[in-house]
Amino acid sequence: MPWPGTARAELALFLRKGRSRKGLSYAELAQRTSAYSAATLQRAAGGRSVPGRQVARAYATACGLDVDETDRLWLAARREEHSEEHAGDRRSVPKPRMMRDLADLGAGLADIHERGGAPSRREMERRARAARTTLSSSAAQRIVSRQQVPSSPEQLVAFLRACEVPERDHAEWLQAWARVRHHHAAELKASRTLLDLQEAEAAEGPSGRVTAEQAARLLSSAGYSPAERYRGYNVPWTVRCRLCAAVQRIRLSDHADGHTNQCPRCHDAAERTVQEVWAALFDQQRWRERGMPPTEAELFRRCRVAGVERRQSRLHITIAAPSEAFVTAGLADTSAWESLIADAVREKLDSVSEVVYVTYTDRLN
Repeated sequence: MPWPGTARAELALFLRKGRSRKGLSYAELAQRTSAYSAATLQRAAGGRSVPGRQVARAYATACGLDVDETDRLWLAARREEHSEEHAGDRRSVPKPRMMRDLADLGAGLADIHERGGAPSRREMERRARAARTTLSSSAAQRIVSRQQVPSSPEQLVAFLRACEVPERDHAEWLQAWARVRHHHAAELKASRTLLDLQEAEAAEGPSGRVTAEQAARLLSSAGYSPAERYRGYNVPWTVRCRLCAAVQRIRLSDHADGHTNQCPRCHDAAERTVQEVWAALFDQQRWRERGMPPTEAELFRRCRVAGVERRQSRLHITIAAPSEAFVTAGLADTSAWESLIADAVREKLDSVSEVVYVTYTDRLN
């Protein structure tokens, strides 16, 4: 028997009471269903695990129970069981309007699959077909396991229908999908490494080697200017940061391979500035001057800046939030507070032209 008070126990008790009222043995119940054995039906009402949805429905129909109520109890039990199975790897899942990247979208789609009772891939394919959409079982598997996100709006709608998400909620998921895809494309463009540029430069030259002129262009794209003449792709090179004028020694090959992404002094200054801005806004209550509602300010006081990454004139800030409640319910309108933080940062760092975006994580350690 399951632990009293659990959703599994409630479903099992509902089924057993139905059979008891009819005065049926499990053998007689099996004859009425014709599709399931007495042992299968007995396990369905045992409460040790959640039976298949069709088994629960067949049991209920044979006992004259309300099938809709059976579905409700079954779904609650299935969600409970699935949550227990994945308790160790759950993370806060933002609402669709808060999703910014592929990880957010993937987590959200996996979450609605779980909340929908974790239907099998074949069941999802069947539901999508019944709704006159197309979703293969293999595509459903990849989306649920977060190996990919839907490749088109049509596939997203098929997935939502397969998880029985109400039609009224589809619009915000489609908006989230479009926003995430746009952001991902922008990130790919912005994160092209110097290795890509080096290959293009080398391909243009007859020798296939990086010349001094090519090296200077590559160095400039990384935010540096040379402080001595170029001696070779793998040779230490004295360079000067174009933002803070700090001098350091680098290898162009390290930057091309992505091993060194930003000037350490610029990074430290940016991180220190963001931390100071955050403290001024929320610890020193500067939020009042900038018109932030007290309820939002109180939520932010419970958070911290988890990371700052500077990419020349662009800044990427990660904020750690303490709970799912903050992410999903606390910040419905992101534009106001994002611009508030961005404006405060730019007042301190005039070389920052854009604060790219702010992300959330429930990892507070």
